[in-house]
Amino acid sequence: MTQTPTLFVCALCKFPAAEPGGGDTTGGQRLLDQLSEHLSEDIAIQPVRCMAACDRACNAALTAPGKLTFIFNDLSPQQAAPELAEFCRQYAEAEMGKVPYGLRSPAIKQATAYVLPPLVAEAVEGAIAR
Repeated sequence: MTQTPTLFVCALCKFPAAEPGGGDTTGGQRLLDQLSEHLSEDIAIQPVRCMAACDRACNAALTAPGKLTFIFNDLSPQQAAPELAEFCRQYAEAEMGKVPYGLRSPAIKQATAYVLPPLVAEAVEGAIAR
């Protein structure tokens, strides 16, 4: 049984310079609002207070046990939500989260800042035991 992937989204991210403002709503909160309309129930969404990449807002990270972790920068709240939701679906279905590059949308390809290897459970348990 696979565990539900979690999408972490910085709720405090400001709008990118080229993005029109949304009043008092941050870009991160707008992205969260848009994602809630597009994400399926098999993806957990977790707002976070800061992802320490303020110069590259909006920011998000997608992870699941035994899968790659994807870190995204420069997500446009209005444009990225449908593509990010689709990538989350692909990720959930892919073994180890390895979504083939050719299947990723141009927005996801551009926004992918880092891809980290899966965290090995045995290594985590060994570190905790020390």
